[in-house]
Amino acid sequence: MKRNRTLAGALALILICSAFLFSGCSSKPSGSASSPKETSSEGKSTEKKVTLEYYSWGDEDAYMPEIVDAFNSQSTSTQVNLTIVPTSGGTEYEDKIVALLASGADMDLFGASTVKLFIKYRDAGNLSDMTDAIQKAGIDLNQYGDDFQSTLKDGKCYALPYRFTAQALFYNKKIFDAEGISYPEQLTWEEYAKLAKQLTKTRDDGTVQWGGFLPTWLGEPIMAVQMGSSVLDEDTGPLKQWLGFLGQIYNEDKSHMSFEEMNSTSTDWLKIFLNGDVALLPNGEWTIGNAQKELKDNPDLAGKCEIGVTYMPLPDSVKDPVTVGGHNTFIMINSRSEKFDNAFEFVQYLTGPEGAEYLVKGGMLPSYSDDSITKLYQETAKLDSTDAFFQTKTRYESEPVAIFSEIDTIWREEKELYLIGEKTLDEAISSFAERREPILNP
Repeated sequence: MKRNRTLAGALALILICSAFLFSGCSSKPSGSASSPKETSSEGKSTEKKVTLEYYSWGDEDAYMPEIVDAFNSQSTSTQVNLTIVPTSGGTEYEDKIVALLASGADMDLFGASTVKLFIKYRDAGNLSDMTDAIQKAGIDLNQYGDDFQSTLKDGKCYALPYRFTAQALFYNKKIFDAEGISYPEQLTWEEYAKLAKQLTKTRDDGTVQWGGFLPTWLGEPIMAVQMGSSVLDEDTGPLKQWLGFLGQIYNEDKSHMSFEEMNSTSTDWLKIFLNGDVALLPNGEWTIGNAQKELKDNPDLAGKCEIGVTYMPLPDSVKDPVTVGGHNTFIMINSRSEKFDNAFEFVQYLTGPEGAEYLVKGGMLPSYSDDSITKLYQETAKLDSTDAFFQTKTRYESEPVAIFSEIDTIWREEKELYLIGEKTLDEAISSFAERREPILNP
């Protein structure tokens, strides 16, 4: 659900947003943020409660309103007003947060769906230090693993994760049954490409059955991350390997809707999958929760797709299951908020067992987990197996350093230029390395 813009427009927007984000954080909030959509407990008196303004993005609408209402119902001191910023896959939410931070608007809590965004806000001084409150609450940060520990700055914690991500390979069982092909298990990327090509066809009515669908916004170099690499590595070999693979499935095999067509048509990745037009869908665990909500809102889609899931395909050089993911969806407190204690009360609720139960019911994997939460997820997801989420190693898509976001932007720009035919593979990789050099070695 990512909507792409022209490169020139995107660059201009990034420059503007960066200027806003890094503008001073010294003044106190003034004025109120506009609320396109708010959810709160109805009929409840809030006169004696401290009111918090919390901003989140479109996809969170599947479960966050229910979590906020449940919190408001049980809290005697705090009322959370939730604003969901509508998104269509672009940077609408990020732009809104940058504008709110720059203007000093009334915002106490907000979230980040990636490590690179969290780090960007942290290093700009936009986030409150939660370390003392976390220690006082007895929260063990070790439960979030080594990757999360790398996000601490000078031993201090500026955000807590509430969702766990594990990208996997989803597939439509109905298509495999109709084609008489066995369901996929652990594939290599080469095997994935061959299978996707085999499953691609034009139907009698002129519509296309795509072998696979890889959304434009899933921009991380998945294969490189699986190989332990990133856009910061001196060796660009893994990046070139992944980019060449994308060129193959998009433009040579034509087993996936092309980058250009996805851009021009703003194709909804979830609807095209649920409509029975896609066999294979590499995507995140959020696919389950989003699918449940989409089918509830659009009953016409029912019955066209029976979802199966298996491990993300692997590079030939990697033997054990590994994927992009980890504890990397965060809740943060605005450094300008004067209501820290109340804000942290909600943070505890969202990242603890209460929030975890609602997240699971919304089809998401929570960062908080115990045996009962794992069992509840397996029952709620209604999948044959959840091993692709629980029995695989996860790696952050980004490294928790300030320069990552800027270099990642260059990577995505050069990737797009190659995939739309403006550059050759060698030209794109060479330009990427040249453009990032002054950032890596200022």
